[in-house]
Amino acid sequence: MEFILLLAISIIPFIIAISILFFSKTPLSKALSLFLLMLSFWQIDIAILYADELLSLATIDGLFRLFRMGSIFIMPLMYFFPYHLIRENPQLKRFKLFFNRKGLFIVVIYSMTVYLVNFTELGVKSFTMIEETPLSPSHLLPVYGVLNSTFIVSILLVFMNTFLLLAVTLKLKAHYYKSFYCKLVWAAVLIFTNGVLSGFTFIPLYLSSFNSILIAIILFLGFFQMQSDKINRINRKLTRQSELLEAIMNINPNYLLVKNSQNQIVKVNDSFCDLLSTAREELLGRDFRELLTQTQMIESDYKGIQKFIDSKGEVYYIQWGYKELHEYPGEAYTLFFGLDVTEQKQNEQLLLSSEKLKVIGEMAASVAHEIRNPLTTIRGFIQLLKERSSQSEFENLVLEEIDRINQVLKELLILAKPEAKEHKAQLQTRVNLAEEMKNINLLFEAMAMEQNKEIVLVNRLETFTHVLMEKAHLKQVIINVIKNSLEAIPKEGKVKIILDHYHEENIRIRVIDNGEGISKKRLSRIGEPFYTSKEKGTGIGLTICFKLISDNNGEMRIKSKEKWGTVMTIILKAAS
Repeated sequence: MEFILLLAISIIPFIIAISILFFSKTPLSKALSLFLLMLSFWQIDIAILYADELLSLATIDGLFRLFRMGSIFIMPLMYFFPYHLIRENPQLKRFKLFFNRKGLFIVVIYSMTVYLVNFTELGVKSFTMIEETPLSPSHLLPVYGVLNSTFIVSILLVFMNTFLLLAVTLKLKAHYYKSFYCKLVWAAVLIFTNGVLSGFTFIPLYLSSFNSILIAIILFLGFFQMQSDKINRINRKLTRQSELLEAIMNINPNYLLVKNSQNQIVKVNDSFCDLLSTAREELLGRDFRELLTQTQMIESDYKGIQKFIDSKGEVYYIQWGYKELHEYPGEAYTLFFGLDVTEQKQNEQLLLSSEKLKVIGEMAASVAHEIRNPLTTIRGFIQLLKERSSQSEFENLVLEEIDRINQVLKELLILAKPEAKEHKAQLQTRVNLAEEMKNINLLFEAMAMEQNKEIVLVNRLETFTHVLMEKAHLKQVIINVIKNSLEAIPKEGKVKIILDHYHEENIRIRVIDNGEGISKKRLSRIGEPFYTSKEKGTGIGLTICFKLISDNNGEMRIKSKEKWGTVMTIILKAAS
């Protein structure tokens, strides 16, 4: 009866050992499983000593020697634990003097020697019967041979390895490792001390079997607590890494998007959301193909530079690309990335415009020079004819027209030799803007009434009504702008001119019309040389206006919306 009970108890560490090995295959879990397996064999060895009523003495002798491996091979296992810790933790390298591969090989060979001696009479001679006592039933006890001292040395090495393991454990930094190994040390000390006392003193032999249950459960719970703490720590680390990567992805100015094999968007950064003016929640899980047309990526097989206009009318040039991600077995992800090359494109356009202006300027200078030379000769001869003729009506008319041609040529030369920069004295010319605008308004009122259109001037200037700009240039710009507005509005349309102060030291001129407006595509190219939507236009009128305002330290802006109209804003420095 005692044998059956003790045998059943000894099976519990064996079951726990198999359970640990089933859930984990790490070197530590394998070593712990072997430790509990040896503990189970040790307790089976003790149970066999109570089987005298069920088994023959010869059978008991053979089984006892066989399962004695439990108490013998526990020693090299206790050596392996600190050896494994030192290998996994470089900060413990000073303990390599005691725990290394060579030492592990020596203790294994020694234990195998002790185990082989155990099968001879030098290890175990025979068995003697211990009579029943109030604390313990009758049972057999081995009579050891002369070389049983090797087993005693093995026991001493067990205690030494255990206390060295404690010394190594106390140097650990990881809390979950330290907690588990401390449990292992105290469990080992308890079971070994109990085993020695029960084998050589009055303490009942079977008591260590009951302690083994407690030890096995403590180690089982300690191991899984360590694994749980380790997993939680790894999860926290992964969470921090994920948050860091998310932050890096979001601060990346490039447009990043990840889709899975089902074409669902699984990741998108802030730049991409801002580009589409869409919340991240609305994009995640959405079918990627719905975005292809919107971002124009499909036109270039997800590669190349594409023009994109956002909901606010801002124009972007984006160079798209993609890369297949194969790092995740069983899942196919694709990373799409867009590099904003808008500034580069704008610089290219600026360079192109600059080249165009240079060509126009050279051409204008050449043409003006070639025309003015013969005009000077013609004017001279006309002047002589006028002096000789008594009737000079026709000569005066011709001279006036020649002077008009010269004025046109002079304005054409602005592109080649801007007078605003060339003649610094002209920057000091004070022009009464209110008065000049009133004169221009009178000039256009008749034209507007003839076309059944309305032009209104609103003067909100109270003081500082003068600006620093050459009068002819100012007049040229305003006339060009108003003329464009009148051409843009339908019959019964309206052009409103508003004069007011802007940031105290500046004067603002706004020309507002309720015409058809300008499309976003055309608006982005306003001011480019030779770009025009007019059938008979040359495309240099607004180019000259922008240049004149810029050369006089002013600013010219255009805002427009289709079906609503256009606002042309000119800001000039006020003259004190």
